[in-house]
Order: sequence, then C-alpha cells, then structure tokens
Amino acid sequence: MVSKFVIPIFLACLIGTCLAIQPIFNTVVAKHTGSMWYAALCSLSVSITLVLFICFMSDRFATLRGGGAFHIPKLYILAGICGIIILAFTVYCITRIGPVLTASITVTVQMIVATLTAHYGWFGIAQEPINIIKIIGIIFLIAGVVLVKLSIKS
Repeated sequence: MVSKFVIPIFLACLIGTCLAIQPIFNTVVAKHTGSMWYAALCSLSVSITLVLFICFMSDRFATLRGGGAFHIPKLYILAGICGIIILAFTVYCITRIGPVLTASITVTVQMIVATLTAHYGWFGIAQEPINIIKIIGIIFLIAGVVLVKLSIKS
C-alpha cells in the first residue's frame, strides 16, 4: 500500500522543486538577454528537444501515424498556451514581486482552481467533492500568501 504512494509523492516533490527553480533560471536568462520571451523560447526549445527525443526513442509517434492526434478535442491543445503563460509571465512576476511571493500566489491559485475543477469534474476528470478540510487548507494557503507579503519589505 505504501509503495503505491512512494513514486507519486517523490515525483510530486520533484515537480514542486522544478516549479520553484525553473522560473528563477528563466529570470536569469531573461536578465542576460533582456527578454522574457527569449527566456521562454530557450526553455521551450530545450523542452521540445527532450520530448522529441523521448518520443522517438519510445515510438510514441505511433499514435500520430494512427491518426489519434486528430481526435483530440481542440480545447486541450490550449495547454501549449498555458505553458507560454506560465514561462513568460512567471519571469515578469519574479522581477516585480520576487520568487517567494510569486510562488506562494501561484500555488494558492493552483490549489483553488484544482479544487474547483475536481469538485465540478471539469475537463472530464473524476469528481472529487469539496470538503471542510480542503477549504481549511485553502484558507491556510491564502493566509500564507498574506504572511509572505507582510514579510517583504516594500
């Protein structure tokens, strides 16, 4: 039973680490190049190169050959736009309000949106009702954002 959770928890921690450091790395690239858009382009270029390599090595393009990609609802292709927003605008926010406040706001809003999405079953995911524990967790996250903001000297 424990092993069922070990790998996902490890990967979630890895994701959290990457979510914390990637925007900082992109901000450094943007400072050196003078453009948040170039930083996003660099990051996306590395990502697409790695994903293409993985797809070629694992024959994931077989789905494309079968026409499966043509049956994806167009709404879900917008994930690429979300990626650009995340990459470029995080750089913008970090340069204005810092990495800690940017991350705390981002995580809080992510939790609120994920909770609502799961509660209503939006985008075809399994419904997961909102309960008092989740509401308390969100309240603590919001309180955390306020405390982070109060700790920053203007």
